[in-house]
Amino acid sequence: MNWYIVKLVFSIESGPEAQFDEQLRLIKASNTNDAYFKARNIGKQEELSFSNASHTMVKWRFIDVPEINLLGELKDGMEVYSTTVESEDRELYVNTVKKKAMTIQSRELVLV
Repeated sequence: MNWYIVKLVFSIESGPEAQFDEQLRLIKASNTNDAYFKARNIGKQEELSFSNASHTMVKWRFIDVPEINLLGELKDGMEVYSTTVESEDRELYVNTVKKKAMTIQSRELVLV
């Protein structure tokens, strides 16, 4: 059995704007084909409809599995996902990343 990281994409239908939720999931399967169909089954099972706090109907519809990557042996510190981000404002992007990191660090501080 192998470990795969797969991307599941859902359409969130609740208003005029197009919203999508992209999720990375770990899948254990014997081959890429099995990982694909296992991921599709998970996506289909997680489709749902509900009324939100504003009484608007929200539908999560599964679209498909556009990415599958074999992880192989799991190792501490191994890369599991990478993407390249383009930003018009380098400094704003760097500051946003650092601010998010500080938020994570501040949650871990223990005040004595």
